[in-house]
Amino acid sequence: MSSEAEIYWEYHQDRYQLLLSKVGSPASTLVVGPSYETLALVEKFPTARIDTLGVFDARYATTLGVHLPMDLNDCADPQRWPAPAPYDLVVAGEVIEHLQTSPPVVFRFFRSLLRPGGELIVQTPNAASLAKRWALLRGRNPYMMVLDRPDLSQHWREYTLPELLAAAREAELEPAGWSLDNCYRMTGRRAAIYLAVNRFTPRILRDCITLTLRRPA
Repeated sequence: MSSEAEIYWEYHQDRYQLLLSKVGSPASTLVVGPSYETLALVEKFPTARIDTLGVFDARYATTLGVHLPMDLNDCADPQRWPAPAPYDLVVAGEVIEHLQTSPPVVFRFFRSLLRPGGELIVQTPNAASLAKRWALLRGRNPYMMVLDRPDLSQHWREYTLPELLAAAREAELEPAGWSLDNCYRMTGRRAAIYLAVNRFTPRILRDCITLTLRRPA
């Protein structure tokens, strides 16, 4: 594992643990935007079918399923949607903030990948977190500047929980549960003070949204 990958894993590992706690025992899973959660799911469900979709990355390849190559911004065009067998579970961790496509459109695409009664788990940064509000109060923009040559790391738009719930309902997905948590592993004295203060603030100000949606049976 490269030093950059190690830093990413360390920063997100609490988020991966939270994700795994939300997963039951799906017979078939699709990981959108394969990353470390792919490996974590393979370890937890060694006999389940686990496919991946998006840009292929050999670091997260799995022998338990297949990879479906796709530019996720193409989900704006239903004619470009793949049509695999429907899944019990679709996982999209830290994906939607990287897309230049509206959430209802993205959620409709994810809905098409689910069997009736299947679930979608979305994790994404909270656009209204305490850290971002504090940055704005100090006159700083908490959001990424558009890069000269945007790559997969670019955050085009971050969302609040109410925005995601509204987009899900527009896409005919039913909210099945959600949480807001401080599950990015920040370090240093300032981070410790921030996390201590944030324990006493409303949950709507926490850093990470985890949303479970269900396709109606």
